[in-house]
Amino acid sequence: MEKRWISDFLGIGYRYTDIIMNILILYNDRKIAIKIWNENIHWWPDDQIILRFVEEKEDYWFILYQKGKNLLSKENVGFFKKNPLTQNYLRFKKNFDQKTILRFALYKSLEKKIENKDVLENNVDDSSTKATFELNIHKRMKTVYDVKFLKLNELEENSLEHSLIKNTDLQNA
Repeated sequence: MEKRWISDFLGIGYRYTDIIMNILILYNDRKIAIKIWNENIHWWPDDQIILRFVEEKEDYWFILYQKGKNLLSKENVGFFKKNPLTQNYLRFKKNFDQKTILRFALYKSLEKKIENKDVLENNVDDSSTKATFELNIHKRMKTVYDVKFLKLNELEENSLEHSLIKNTDLQNA
């Protein structure tokens, strides 16, 4: 069964407040996130989850998948996305200790209500129209033990990670 790579999620988030740091896959559509979790991630055994961060200049590739096949999953999926190196990622990398908790989260924008009708009618920019964001972390979680931080030039030519990045770069060229 061929692996289907999911890359249309919003991005990656990090949570440091728990005893074990959390990595969050961010979605803006609750139904899609729940469906993907229930049909796939739920069935992944914790000891078979692979998480790779592959750094390339000012970016890193987030690659998450299950080793082998799982007969209970509806599809064989993995997650793959290129992200800019951020302070949150670097903090996660620095403080990572043997395992992490994988969770999904809903990330959505909330527009503050405009109290002054004149502002709306005159299209005047006002500080009362600032966008705020809400993060709802799903309760379900998986523990990921196989986590590695790599450089692009350290990848073996025949590795899954190398071929995935190479094929994506060829498609975007």
